[in-house]
Amino acid sequence: MYPASSSPSRRLPRLFAIEAMAAHASNLLMLGIFFYMHQHFGWGSLRNLMLSCSQGCVYVLGALSSSYLSLQMGRRRLLRALSTAMAVFVVIGACWANAAVIVVVLLCYTFLCATQWPALESLICDGAGAEELARRTNLYNMNWAFVGSITVAASGTIIEYFPRGIFLLAALAHISCALLLRVIADAPPAAPVHADPEPQLLVVRTLAMRLSRIALPATYAVLYAIGALMPTLPTIRALDPQLRTLVGSVWMMARFPTFAFLTVTIWWHTRPRALVAANAMLLIAFLGVTIPLFHSLSFNLAVMIGAQIVLGTAMGLIYSASLYFGMVLSEGSTEHGGYHEALIGLGSMLGPGAGALAQSLYPQSPSAGIAAVAVLLGISVAAASVFSLANSPAES
Repeated sequence: MYPASSSPSRRLPRLFAIEAMAAHASNLLMLGIFFYMHQHFGWGSLRNLMLSCSQGCVYVLGALSSSYLSLQMGRRRLLRALSTAMAVFVVIGACWANAAVIVVVLLCYTFLCATQWPALESLICDGAGAEELARRTNLYNMNWAFVGSITVAASGTIIEYFPRGIFLLAALAHISCALLLRVIADAPPAAPVHADPEPQLLVVRTLAMRLSRIALPATYAVLYAIGALMPTLPTIRALDPQLRTLVGSVWMMARFPTFAFLTVTIWWHTRPRALVAANAMLLIAFLGVTIPLFHSLSFNLAVMIGAQIVLGTAMGLIYSASLYFGMVLSEGSTEHGGYHEALIGLGSMLGPGAGALAQSLYPQSPSAGIAAVAVLLGISVAAASVFSLANSPAES
């Protein structure tokens, strides 16, 4: 039995509240920050891509360290320490708002942020059977998508009228997380409450996890490449500053109905090939977002918004599959949450890194970075297709 203060009925709403506040802060400082750097320091696509790539490198390290630190400190104590440390770093960024200090703050913040997610995911998934786990992971995803889309959409207005607010609001969110964590008991990991799956289902789940984890780095290669490139895209530059982040957040809004649909359906649990299709959708949607096809701004804006809807849908399926199948196969372990987050970091390193390299080699070509990321996505689609053909069981 759980202690009263750590029963699932009390713990889960509090944990989801912590996730919402942490998502608000991290979206300000890992996506909204590119608009901030562009507007206040004149950073172009190359510097933004280099910053994003650097954040990806430290994100991998933070994610992989989470399991060890959770074992040493306990998940709740670790999350409290991380929330407090992130608040301190963010306040430093608000007080000394120059580019060099902000870059150092962001790299430290990103490491700590990556360390928190596996522990939080593990706490939320603790003790759930397969069906309950699917419900919890998709509620987790819906929470993230809802808060993230509102945060990124509003970040343009914050940057325009209250620039330091991008740091101070994040600090307030992390302080609130630390305080709320004080009333959540750190119960030991609960035993799974479901029987072992049938061998055929285990095979399907394992394939789905591997396909999703081939596609997951591609998802975040797109996400952080677009995040870095978005402020400099011609279609976005033609808009008012407050509208830029609103239009640039459509893909995040599109993830919410995707996560909601995946919460009430189970067809995707036994159809791993859907992940190959989603991977291909990433490539098509990325090109639709980044390449203006018409001379008319209204047409380009409509294509960009439509492509972002496709992008958000594909991202939602791939992210849900990676988190769900990793957790159900590992019984909700922090270690597998760390692998999931490390692949996110890998993608956010490779996508912006490839874009930055191409942009530095061909500085006169604004599409060089876009082409490099597209090639990376093509490799991911090919790898997922080959792996699926070589290993796919009959789908039911």
